[in-house]
Amino acid sequence: MADERGTLLARRYGETGPLKPVPHGRLAFWQERRVKELMSAHLGSDISLKRLADECGLSVTHFARAFRQSTQTSPHRWLLAQRIERAIRLLSAGRQTLAEIAVDCGFADQSHFTRAFIKAVGVGPGQWRRLHGEGPMRSAVTPSPG
Repeated sequence: MADERGTLLARRYGETGPLKPVPHGRLAFWQERRVKELMSAHLGSDISLKRLADECGLSVTHFARAFRQSTQTSPHRWLLAQRIERAIRLLSAGRQTLAEIAVDCGFADQSHFTRAFIKAVGVGPGQWRRLHGEGPMRSAVTPSPG
């Protein structure tokens, strides 16, 4: 039974063969994968740095530093980028209002979503949807170029 669990854990979180050394100051492969999975699973809600650090067995300060070293961005910015990517997928599907997408992607409200989207993408979510979106909420009028 214990050997079976070990095999299951090895398949899920490990690779077969010799362990690769972790560059100094970075998260181990399993730590990075685990926190990214956890953050992705909680895109629509808040997740604390303490919870992420606890998952890795690190202090909050050490975790934040190691995450940045491993991903070249802070945990907050990584999470924000994932929320924007999810919002783009939902905008393309065209089945939800902007306010619903904002909440589903973990933004405080539509205004917060719009500000973050403009900063990341360069245009507002409504304009992005009109230009790129698909589905039933897409505008029947296609904007003319220029």
